[in-house]
Amino acid sequence: MKSVFKTMTLLLIITMFLAACGGGEEPAAPAAEEPAAQEPAAEEPAAQEPAAEEPAAAEVITIEFWHAMGGELGTVVDELVARFNASHDNIQVNATFQGSYDDTYNALLASFDAGTEPNITQNFDLAAQTMFDTGRLVAASSFEGFDPDIFVPAVRDYYSDDSGMVGMAFNSSTPIMYYNADMFAELGIDPPGLDTTFSDLIAKCDELQAAGVEFCITFGQVGWYFEQILANSGGLYFNNNNGRTGRATEAVFNQGQGAEVFTFLSSLIADGYAPNVGKTWTDTDTVFQAGQAAMIFDSTSGALGMQEGADFEVKTTYIPHSDSSERNGVIIGGAALWLIDSGDDAVNQAAWEVMNFMAQPEQQVTWHTGTGYFPVRTDLDNNADLKAFWAENPNFRTAIDQLASTNTTLADGSPNYAVLGGKAGPFPAIRQFIVDAYSRVLDDGMSPQEALDEAAEKANQELSDYNAFFE
Repeated sequence: MKSVFKTMTLLLIITMFLAACGGGEEPAAPAAEEPAAQEPAAEEPAAQEPAAEEPAAAEVITIEFWHAMGGELGTVVDELVARFNASHDNIQVNATFQGSYDDTYNALLASFDAGTEPNITQNFDLAAQTMFDTGRLVAASSFEGFDPDIFVPAVRDYYSDDSGMVGMAFNSSTPIMYYNADMFAELGIDPPGLDTTFSDLIAKCDELQAAGVEFCITFGQVGWYFEQILANSGGLYFNNNNGRTGRATEAVFNQGQGAEVFTFLSSLIADGYAPNVGKTWTDTDTVFQAGQAAMIFDSTSGALGMQEGADFEVKTTYIPHSDSSERNGVIIGGAALWLIDSGDDAVNQAAWEVMNFMAQPEQQVTWHTGTGYFPVRTDLDNNADLKAFWAENPNFRTAIDQLASTNTTLADGSPNYAVLGGKAGPFPAIRQFIVDAYSRVLDDGMSPQEALDEAAEKANQELSDYNAFFE
């Protein structure tokens, strides 16, 4: 009873944090009725055998799966679910789109309170610490036959705690920089390289706009690009080594590299190099595909749509880093599949079979080639089908190479916590403070440093309130 109270109190606190930042229960399948054993008829010869019993029909377990993949991504999810259902008679998956990552995250927290939680939920990278803290999970590493070594190390480690991998890696991504290759060629301007500093990019922007290009680059005012370019510049988001060697108690994104990164990003918009399209993930694509901008920051998950939506050749390269740092690399983005403990071992085992199926080579190849999310397995680099696909679609390979060349250790052999990513319970709420910081600069006239300091102050209060629950 005490553990239930603790979990519910935590979820209430988390829900309050989400409010500040402004599926259904698994039905019990009816038990198959055992046919009654037939007694010998009265005065029948003793040698007569009873009629053979009919075998009990296998019980079908329905697994509720909540996900955050809409549009073309959702179509591929549906394809994978249909593939699983067609290959399993005793387990069937009911997949439900819950909206954005934030929507799906909020829906899960609300379902815990209502008792309507799914068996599997797709939850994004920032929710990892909160998911660990709920106490409602069955870890992937606890199932027989689980092999952690098949996963890309950065992906495996991100979703692991001290006991092993908890969330099952599914859709992993990193941000990349797309560019209009035809535009660069026609103007005689060299495209950006793999190791681009802020000054390099600004110089490229000056060249492009001097040649008549309306906008050099476009990107949405979302928190992810700040987090990723900060990591690429070697900066930390939280103290205690990004919350990796102890609970994060303070935001440090307003110090050192953080100030340099946010000044760069907000100034791209303020100085007219990028349009002010607000906190959008999609309007930026329109600007780029219409030829108004030469480049765009976006997720590798959009590689297929970016290529198909443009009437020019699209190419890709790595994201930039600050002038005062070397290139460090990127943090994994995307989401994992989390198994919610149903209290029924048979149901949990069935849910695990679904998750394990999604991580198998055939499904990962379909997922990668149909979206742009990179495979989470290490044994697919030499896959013949993928090699042929990458030869024809090199943009799908960029994110894989960018992650593979990430410096996960420093020169002294210690972990590079910047690229391992920040961990904190209220991270989803804290990300919104960075989103708000853009408008504080662009609309309210604050300096980038002032806006970051304000965001850090709010973040520190969130961390204090959350961490108090575990003291």
